[in-house]
Amino acid sequence: MAVMSVANMRVDDHEGPWTVEDVLALPEHPARARYELVDGVLMMSPASAWDHQIVSSELRSQIKTALTRSGAPFISGEAVNVTGDSRLFIPDIAVVDRAAVQRGTLTVPLEAVLLLVEIVSPFNRSTDRILKPALYAQAKVPAYWRVELEPDVRVVVHELSVDTYREVATITGKEAVEVAGEFTVDLDVAALLGDLAD
Repeated sequence: MAVMSVANMRVDDHEGPWTVEDVLALPEHPARARYELVDGVLMMSPASAWDHQIVSSELRSQIKTALTRSGAPFISGEAVNVTGDSRLFIPDIAVVDRAAVQRGTLTVPLEAVLLLVEIVSPFNRSTDRILKPALYAQAKVPAYWRVELEPDVRVVVHELSVDTYREVATITGKEAVEVAGEFTVDLDVAALLGDLAD
């Protein structure tokens, strides 16, 4: 790789397999795309649309309310860096062990994660339906939720079963959902899009 300062580093300047440190050193993409890493391969997702962002924000709010009510020792965040040895993911929502997050925390290890949520958009269908669930299960993340926006909003709930995820529910209305035996979220799927017009 050519010698350059971190501030000037660009995707085009990189040679060879990527590392977590390489990806974290990249400047923010001008169109707010997300850079993720799987075993040396850089993956880029375009910035999310308004409906995706609204659903993410409202779902995190419902999860945060459940965490506060339960007193469970976890914290939630949107679009945070979650890392493994040669992997860096930016899930739409992550629920992690509170002890893994202090002021200034940039990344949390996959081992500290209880729940990861991905919201499917036209640009990431196969990643969120196939690739990421397989990799999250491999990392032993106890719970995975996939939010489908089309044709109607629904939350597909998965639980870890040995080394793969088992689909346990598809929520389209109001339902209480237990998260890996740690706390329960009162999901209100109809509220996820707020007052966004069709």
